Amino acid sequence: MKKILLITCIIGVFAFSSCVDLDLNPLSEGSSGSWYSSQQEIEMSLNDFYRTAFFTIDDMTWGDDVAARNTTSVVQNGTMTAETGMVGTRWENYYKGIARALRLLNNMDNARSLGVSEADITQYEGEAYFYLGYAYGMLAFHWGDAILDKVGMTLDEAYSIARSPKADVLAFSYECFDKAAERLPLSYGGVQRATKGAALAFKARIALRNGDFETAATASKAVMDLGIYKLHDNYRDLFTASWSDEWIFFYRGDVTLRQYYWAAADVHNCITRLAGGWGGQKAPSYELVCAYPCIDGLPIDESPLYNPKDFFENRDPRLAMTIVPFATAHNQSVLDGTYDPEDYLWLGHEYSPDPTRTTVLRASDGVQVSNTDSKARAEHAAYNGLLFKKYIDESFLENGRNGAPTTYPLLRYGDVLLMYAEAMIELDRCTQEILDETLNKIRERAYAGTGLEYPRIVMGSQSELRTILRTERFIELAWEGHRYADLIRWRLAEKVYNTPVYFLLRAWSGSATWGGNEANVSAEYRKLIQNWEDGNYPIGGIPEIDENGIADLDYMVEAGYIVVASERTFDPGRDYLWPVPAADRMINDNLDQNPNW
Repeated sequence: MKKILLITCIIGVFAFSSCVDLDLNPLSEGSSGSWYSSQQEIEMSLNDFYRTAFFTIDDMTWGDDVAARNTTSVVQNGTMTAETGMVGTRWENYYKGIARALRLLNNMDNARSLGVSEADITQYEGEAYFYLGYAYGMLAFHWGDAILDKVGMTLDEAYSIARSPKADVLAFSYECFDKAAERLPLSYGGVQRATKGAALAFKARIALRNGDFETAATASKAVMDLGIYKLHDNYRDLFTASWSDEWIFFYRGDVTLRQYYWAAADVHNCITRLAGGWGGQKAPSYELVCAYPCIDGLPIDESPLYNPKDFFENRDPRLAMTIVPFATAHNQSVLDGTYDPEDYLWLGHEYSPDPTRTTVLRASDGVQVSNTDSKARAEHAAYNGLLFKKYIDESFLENGRNGAPTTYPLLRYGDVLLMYAEAMIELDRCTQEILDETLNKIRERAYAGTGLEYPRIVMGSQSELRTILRTERFIELAWEGHRYADLIRWRLAEKVYNTPVYFLLRAWSGSATWGGNEANVSAEYRKLIQNWEDGNYPIGGIPEIDENGIADLDYMVEAGYIVVASERTFDPGRDYLWPVPAADRMINDNLDQNPNW
């Protein structure tokens, strides 16, 4: 046991103890003495750090790995402003957590007077420094320059303080992570909290996100050298497991307390209509599908193994572990007559977005039922024909489909290996040995149990390795909430977020009782059927993959395979940093604004 299980019962303590208000005193001032009067109160203060308000999770629709039916997010559509609620909330919560951490550190002498042991005090200090390192690192990434409070401000100081340079904010973040790593244990015997490994791993992430490759390399290698983390044996099982030695910092769902995270908090949008969901309103993007290389390790526009009429064939196994497979019209089993619907069961039913399939198999009784996961029977089915498989299992069908006890890893060891590899590539110090202990371990795990030999990555030029690394991050970390940060730090957001979100043709059969007779449907729906039968569904042809692993899909719109669902907009002169919240600038004239906001 050596992870940080962000125990949901901690949140429950505060949910059922609403009379306890840790913010009765001004956030910028120290405790008045009404709190920290016992060791229990100190520990309650620490417990309150472990929630998503303070350790934030990016929205699942921010990255280009997800295609959301209803809308694009403010980070994609160019509508963010200094008044945007999410911007103000994150800024406020980071500083709220900072104020609490500083108050706690300032009360350690009081803790000693209460008889708290030095061992406990050391751990408490470590947890407080851990949060300070995290919060200041995130502030530096999103805002650049930030208010830097190291000791706890008075209210008057809070009204007049200016932002400090980003370099100073990052330096203090690193200092706090170092202090945390010195004080925190490697593991715990019971309830899991911040650890030495988590402090080092988050330091690596913050450094990488801010372009400090030397610090990222040192910190990530330090995590590897601890020898206490390892990759989960199976990639698919990692995201449905009850425990894993790969998890470093994670949130675990709890049905009793109704605490759910990531996909498990949005069940209806993530499962099929036949399973009681809304048909994958949060779906894998076509860009993500195209990023997975073939089993020879080559991108689909270079590999002779790629079958453009059956895009699941000969692909990296993580594709079918992340996205629900289905048999295309040109699947070999369909062509040779050996197709077995039980090979494509998902959440109790055969999954097929085939626009000609009006019925599919129900596994429980072998009966053919109406295929409401296809536009053959439902207008709002199969927006892009794809569904996420990652994280999702039968537990999503329980609890009234209101949430599942799935674990969401905010930071895992696989990411640490990717961070170390990237840092060494960018420093131009990568070796074959480093590739074998990082990227090749990740690939090897992806192929475990498949009977296939994984395509080993061998040394190449810095630019060649960068392409491989960025592709590996895209597919290995798909739908884990890191893609937006990667696009920002790589300065690729101006390319990705100035292209549309794509869906299938909007047509449907027009009636659940059309009977499969094409004479009864629109010309546009016949075009959808033709795309399916020609093997151009949902991916048609072979898209060009650029040096960052990103597919160019414009030709698919021109060919009539897909349509633009929504537009994205990104201003490179403005949007790489977030605006300082307007409300804070209204009460503090010394807070300057980021460029062009």
